[in-house]
Amino acid sequence: MKTCPICSGGLERTEKETTLTYKGKNLTFLQPGEYCLQCHEGFLSPADMKATKKEIVDFKREVDGYLKTSQIKKIRKKLHLTQKAAAQIFGGGERSFYKYETGEVTQNKPLDLLLRLFDKEKISLSDLK
Repeated sequence: MKTCPICSGGLERTEKETTLTYKGKNLTFLQPGEYCLQCHEGFLSPADMKATKKEIVDFKREVDGYLKTSQIKKIRKKLHLTQKAAAQIFGGGERSFYKYETGEVTQNKPLDLLLRLFDKEKISLSDLK
């Protein structure tokens, strides 16, 4: 069994209920990691943080009034576009839609509004030409 670098207690690999507060709103989720059985300190690997990253990003986007990662992907697919093609049309760089859909980067407000207009079929791809 691994030992805690803080108190030398035993570490246990488990999921711990964690609450994140963002702009007065709370998100409670299960965070995987190694947790000390004595001092209860948590130690998270990059894989542990990645496991909850999208959930946290989507929560913050929702609080801020932005489309979630899955909504962006749904709209892109509705338009029959690959991530690369969407990036060429809307800008932001070759991998921008990959980053929006994985939660690496949050889209800017103008793009968010434009995608919402496409989703509600207020505009079409031919309107951009």
